[in-house]
This record gives sequence, C-alpha cells and structure tokens, in this order.
Amino acid sequence: MKIEEVQSTSKATRVSAHTHVKGLGLDPKTGEATPIGAGLVGQEQAREACGLVVDLIRSRKMAGRALLLAGAPGTGKTALALGIAQ
Repeated sequence: MKIEEVQSTSKATRVSAHTHVKGLGLDPKTGEATPIGAGLVGQEQAREACGLVVDLIRSRKMAGRALLLAGAPGTGKTALALGIAQ
C-alpha cells in the first residue's frame, strides 16, 4: 500500500514581509517625519524626501514617471516604495 500526500485545491494565501507599512508616517501639516509612524521606524530624512516625491506626483508634475531607489540590501528601499504607493 502506498500513501501519498494530497495537495489542496484552494490557493495558499501569501503574506508580504511589509504588510505593516501603511504610509510614510509624515505629519500632515508640516510634512516632517515622526520617529515612529505608519509602520516605519527611523529613516526620517528618507521618508521626508519620499513625501516630496508624493507631493510632486499628486500635483501631476511627476505622474507617470519612474523612481529608482538605490542602496545596500536591508536599508528599507522596499518599505519606502510601499509607503509611497500607499
């Protein structure tokens, strides 16, 4: 007798590593980054710079253009990109 594992017919749900990111964590009035906000900790200067990019996109001055985030592995590029997308 041979026993085999049966695969499920339902799709497995995938959870992203950055599901906690809900934005850039900027103060709506001043545009300054809070030390801890919207799922991001630290990187205040980078978050404020991304806030300027979001403002440019909303004003349609940079809409439809690409943005390249470069840096060493583990520096938060993906988290910042998701914050911009939110």
